[in-house]
Amino acid sequence: MKLKWMGLLVALSLCSVLLLYRRESLVIWLLVTKQCPGCDLKGKNLLGAELQGANLQGANLSDANLSEANLQGSNLASASLERADLSLSNLSHASLVDANVRTANLSGANLISADFQDAELRQSNLLFADLQGANLGNVDLRQVDLHGANLLQTELVGTVLPTPKVQTDNPHQTLDFKVKR
Repeated sequence: MKLKWMGLLVALSLCSVLLLYRRESLVIWLLVTKQCPGCDLKGKNLLGAELQGANLQGANLSDANLSEANLQGSNLASASLERADLSLSNLSHASLVDANVRTANLSGANLISADFQDAELRQSNLLFADLQGANLGNVDLRQVDLHGANLLQTELVGTVLPTPKVQTDNPHQTLDFKVKR
C-alpha cells in the first residue's frame, strides 16, 4: 500500500513539474517568436521584454510584470491585463481593443496611437501616460487616474470622462489634461 501511495505522489510531483515547465516554456516561446495568442502568462515577469509587434490576442497577462517592456504595435486585443504592471512600457500603436486593463499600472507609459476601443480601464493608473492620438472610444474613465496624462488628439467618442473636483475656494479649477477635438 505504501508503494502505491509513493507512486501516486511521484506521479503528481512529475505532473506539477511538467506544468511549471510548460508555463515557463511559454515565456521563452513568446520571447523568441513573439507569438502567444491565448497563452496563460498570469503573474509572469516580463520586465523590459522586447515584444514589439507581438501577437498576444486573448492572452492572460493578469498580475504580470511588463514594466519597461516594448510592446509597440502589439496585438493585445481581448487580452486580460488586470492588475498588470505596465509602467514605463511602450504600447504605442498597440491594439488593446476589448482588453481588460482594470486596475493596471500604466503610469508613464507610451500609449501614443494605442487603440483602447471598448477596453475596460476602471481603476487603472494612467498617471503621466502619453495617450496622444489614442482611441479611447466607449471607455469609462471615471475611476481612472489621468493626472498629467497627455490626451491631445485622442479619440473620445462615447468615452465617459472623469468629473473634475471643484473646490469651493477655486470654482475655476479644471482637469489637468487637454483634449483637442
